[in-house]
Amino acid sequence: MKKYPHQVFLAENKLKTEQLPKQLQKRIKGFEELQEDLEHALDDDHDRLAKKLDHLSLELEEDLYEEFEDQLENNEEQDDLQPGSLYSFSDGFTWKIVSKKEAKALFNKNQEVFGLNTDEETEGVIEDLSDLEAYEVFAIEHKAPKTNGKANSDEAILDQLYAKGKREIARTDLQKMGFKTPLEASKVKVGKYSLYKAMFSYTYTIKR
Repeated sequence: MKKYPHQVFLAENKLKTEQLPKQLQKRIKGFEELQEDLEHALDDDHDRLAKKLDHLSLELEEDLYEEFEDQLENNEEQDDLQPGSLYSFSDGFTWKIVSKKEAKALFNKNQEVFGLNTDEETEGVIEDLSDLEAYEVFAIEHKAPKTNGKANSDEAILDQLYAKGKREIARTDLQKMGFKTPLEASKVKVGKYSLYKAMFSYTYTIKR
């Protein structure tokens, strides 16, 4: 028997008719009654009813999608956040997702691991096992976005930021600009500038 679009939608998303709002249940029941009528229709009546069913099914599929849109988008995002998958922020910085168990193991090996807030596109370095409880998503760095044009020296990058009045900046943003000096210590000296790391994140204050 032919599978109509709304029936495929229900099957692929493991939805039962009883889970739907009453109005949608009623419309689907009406569709099924017409589908039964189609089996007994002849010639022109059969063609007209077949076209009507195609049209009704597309309308039902559209309404089902609208009804479950948020749930479906959440499911898609969860698929993107499975351990081993890559997840990119809008600035181009890419993370490799790890499980909470793997994050704990990496931390115990003194390897750098992060907790991600995917809604705000921010990250926090895991500095204590208790930090694992503050996040639902964990990751390690995969790559920094490529920069265009001739690379600036690290001091020149800080000159630009300081001239613009920028006094605090995240490590990922510095790397995006082509910053090469390792950013691990609580204080990093670069030419006439000093970068001071915040206590619980890789955000640096620029001073000179």
